[in-house]
Amino acid sequence: MPQPKGSLVSRFQGCLVGLGVGDALGAPVEGMSRSEIKRTYGRVTEMLGGGWHGLPPGGYTDDTAMMLCIARSIVERGYFDPENVADKFLHWFDAGPIGIGRTTWIALSEMKKGASWSEAGRIAHERLGGLSAGNGSIMRCAPIGLLHFNDYEKLVKDSIESSIITHWDPQACWGAAAVNMGIAEILKGERGNLLSTLKSRVEQSEVSKAIDEVSRLNIGDLEPSAYVLDTLQAALWCFLTTSSFESALVAAVNLGGDTDTVGAVCGALAGASYGIEAIPWRWQEPLQDRQEILLLAEKIYGIAVGFTHPTS
Repeated sequence: MPQPKGSLVSRFQGCLVGLGVGDALGAPVEGMSRSEIKRTYGRVTEMLGGGWHGLPPGGYTDDTAMMLCIARSIVERGYFDPENVADKFLHWFDAGPIGIGRTTWIALSEMKKGASWSEAGRIAHERLGGLSAGNGSIMRCAPIGLLHFNDYEKLVKDSIESSIITHWDPQACWGAAAVNMGIAEILKGERGNLLSTLKSRVEQSEVSKAIDEVSRLNIGDLEPSAYVLDTLQAALWCFLTTSSFESALVAAVNLGGDTDTVGAVCGALAGASYGIEAIPWRWQEPLQDRQEILLLAEKIYGIAVGFTHPTS
């Protein structure tokens, strides 16, 4: 059903479709440097397909696939249930995931051996020598930001729990909380003071410092790597230094590096701000599972605003 332009449900849909669009737009150039992208494509503005994943135009990677696991679980359960989400992650893992990161792969492998959802991320963190501050936690977390946009305490708690399933590092945990706080603030109309609001609320010092630095960065300062704070800074910078969904996403995916995840996180923020109508149709139309993503966003909206009563 078409929604009024700028309505809250439109921005819920924009958030999740924006995440998928950013993932699909960036995936074909993932791993390429900024200069390689410029030399090969000039500037990426269309759904290309291909890349090292060999995706069709509009095909997505683990970013959107894991977001869908969380969104489907929320809709089925009526609330965030980390055990159910972890079970959905495992089913996705067993089906042959596209683009899965090393930390996620180790954590889900441990779960297959019997580790609980609350133990697997810690085991992966230890096996990696304490290096689990990847961006896998923030690429997928947006449904929780939508669900709890009016409840700060639940948003933080569930964001952190969603991270530790695979990414135990506090930076990854609070990175997810920061993205979801950003989505919640954006849904309420906040943009001008977004960085100062997030900085004051994030309780993890490295994440708070990284957010504080964004306003002083230039494009040449951005490092769009798979490190959670690099991705967080790049996505926030691209969203806040542009004035449309399209310009934000084009900036994000042309940075080079982990382009699908920077695109996904930026797309979630920008979609929450501008709404579904602002996402170019030429990007929406080929997006894999677009209709399901729209429906899930609408159902999460119903739960979030109390139209749908959570089940026990």
